[in-house]
Amino acid sequence: MPGHPILPRGRLRAAIFRAARPDLRFRLLVWFSCAIATLGLIGDSTPVVIGAMLVAPLLGPIMALALALLGGARREPLAPMWALAEGVVTSVALAFVLAELLRASPFAVLETIPGEVQARTRPNPLDLGIALAGGAIGAYGLVRQRAADALPGVAIATALMPPLCTVGIGLSLGDRGVWGGALLLFVTNLSAIMSAAAVVFLLSGMRHHSPTHPGPRLVLGAVPVVVLAVALAGLTMRAVQEAREEDQIAAAAREAVTNLFPNGAVERVTRSSGEDGSTKVRVEAQVDREATIRDAETIQAFVAQRTGKRIQLVLVTTPVLVLDPLNPPAPEIRLLTPTPTPTPTPTRTPTPTPTPTRTPTPPAGGASPAATASPAATAAGN
Repeated sequence: MPGHPILPRGRLRAAIFRAARPDLRFRLLVWFSCAIATLGLIGDSTPVVIGAMLVAPLLGPIMALALALLGGARREPLAPMWALAEGVVTSVALAFVLAELLRASPFAVLETIPGEVQARTRPNPLDLGIALAGGAIGAYGLVRQRAADALPGVAIATALMPPLCTVGIGLSLGDRGVWGGALLLFVTNLSAIMSAAAVVFLLSGMRHHSPTHPGPRLVLGAVPVVVLAVALAGLTMRAVQEAREEDQIAAAAREAVTNLFPNGAVERVTRSSGEDGSTKVRVEAQVDREATIRDAETIQAFVAQRTGKRIQLVLVTTPVLVLDPLNPPAPEIRLLTPTPTPTPTPTRTPTPTPTPTRTPTPPAGGASPAATASPAATAAGN
C-alpha cells in the first residue's frame, strides 16, 4: 500500500491503544449505546439501531487487538482485551435487564420477535464479507487520518453492538435460536474485522520492530475466519433448503385447499419440526362450508405426496359466506322492518266508596236501645 502514515508510527500506535482503554468515557458510551440499541431492536426501529452503532465504542479495542497481532510489548493487548470483554458482558447483561423490565411492564412488548431482532439471528457469508471489508477500511482510516471520515460508516456496516443486545434479548426470551444466532454474528464480525485490520496495518508499515515475524500470528488469527466461513456457508445452505421446503409445502397446501374448497382462500401456512421427527404444518384458511375430517386427511395426504415427508397437519378453518357479484338480488327484494306491536295500556278500575254504618243512639234513662223497624208492610188491626 503506497504512502506513509501522517503521524509517526510510534505516536499512532500509542493513540490507537490509548483509545482502547476501558475508562469512564468508554463505559458511558457502552451503556448508552446498549440502551439505545436494545430499545431500537425491541421497538423494531432501524434508525434508532443505526444511531446506536454510531455511538458504540467497541471498534476501538478490536483495532488495538489487530495492531497487537503484529507484535509489540507484552502488556499492550491487556487493556483492549479487558475493554472488549467488559463491553461484551456489560452489553449482554444490560440488554437482558432492559428486556426483562419491558416484558414485565403492562405494555405488549416482545409478544412476537421484531424484525430487527430476527435480522441478526441468521448470519451468512455476506456478513463475513461485509465485516472483512469494514475492518480493512477502518484500519486504513486510522492509518490515513484523511480517510477517518469513513469510520462512522464502518461502525454502521460492522454492527457490533446490535448483535450483543440481541443476545441479551434472546436470553430474556429463552430462545436459543435468537441468542445463538446473534452470538455467532458477533463472533463473525469480531474475527473478520480483527484479521482484515491486522493485514492492512502490516501493509501500511505499522509492524513493530521485533525479531519475530508476525506472519504466524496472522495465520493463527485467520483460522477462526476460515472456520466461520465454512460454518456460515453450511448454515446458509441449510437456510436456503428450509426456505425451499417451506415454499413447496405452502404451494401444496394452497393447491389442496383450492381443490377441496373452490371458493376458499388460504391465509397462512407455517412449518415447524414435530416431536417425532415429522414435519408439522399448520394451515389457516377461509372456507365456504364446514370442513370435515375427510377434508383434513385429503390435504395431509396431498402435502405428504408432494413433499415426500411425514406430515402432521393442523387445519384451522374459518367459515365465510361468498356471494356471486354477477347475480345480484332481485329488485323487488326489500328489507322489511317489522311494525312494533302496540302494548295494551291497563284501564284503571274505580275503587268502591265504603258506606258509613249508622250507630244506634241509646234512649234516655239508660234503657237498652230499641230495635229498628224493617221497611216491611204494616198489617191493619182493630
